[in-house]
Parts: sequence; structure tokens; C-alpha cells
Amino acid sequence: MDKNKTDFDAFKDEISNSFFFQIHRIKRTIFRHTNTLMTEAGINLQQEQLPIIMILQRKSMSQRELSDITMRDKSSILRSVNALEKKALIEIQKDEIDKRKNIVSLTAEGVSIAKSIRLLMRKSEDEVLAVFSDQERTEALETIKGFADKLDAL
Repeated sequence: MDKNKTDFDAFKDEISNSFFFQIHRIKRTIFRHTNTLMTEAGINLQQEQLPIIMILQRKSMSQRELSDITMRDKSSILRSVNALEKKALIEIQKDEIDKRKNIVSLTAEGVSIAKSIRLLMRKSEDEVLAVFSDQERTEALETIKGFADKLDAL
């Protein structure tokens, strides 16, 4: 039993010193807080639907483009798109030039929800990161952005 406990403690230490695990903890905290704010605001969306809503604020695009941007497979995007269409937050139309393409756009209600979500995300980030000084927030953002930029180049 002592050996199992020692093995588990070593494993726990290894995990807690993992960069990926620490990033996951930060993400989980921010998402949990954002979900709470969204629920309080009466917005009932799943986490995987949020990027689609946020991306479509900029412009309409094909399901394939959504798949590429979000780095999700086509079937996953299709499930999210279908769910958002049932909620009347998006509409799907055939591309006029290439009839094989489906163009996805926000409805008026989708635009309104997207604006609300953006405000809630900012509020959530401000509330969660309030434990840090302005300097710590700036330094952390610059560091994380630098990491992301370097990793994107891989």
C-alpha cells in the first residue's frame, strides 16, 4: 500500500508540474465562471457552440471554414450548427456559386446573443483575473500570447 501511495504521490506531483495541466486549470476556472454568468443571464449554450457564435459575428462562412478555424472535425461542427439552427441563432443557406457548400450566418437573435456573450466573457475575465495586479495581468497576457504565437508556428 505504501508503494501505491508513493507512486500516486509521484504521479500527482508530475501532473501538477505539467504545463498542460496548469493551462487546463486556468481555462477551467474561466469557463466555469463564464458559464455561471451565462446561466444567470439566461443564455443556454454548450461550450463547443460558443466559438461558432463568436466567429460568425465577423462574417458568414461555410461549415468547412468553421471547421478549419475551430480545428474541429466536420461532424462536430455539423452537430453544433444543427443545434444552433434549432435555437434560431443561426441560419444555413446554400452557397450561390458552389451548391455543395452551406453558408452559416447569425440571425438577429444570434447577433444579440453574441454581443451578450462577448460582454459576459469580458466581465468573467475581469472578475477571474482581479486577483492579479495590472502589471501581472499584462505580463501574463504577453507571455501566454508569445507562447501561443510560437506554438501556432509549429
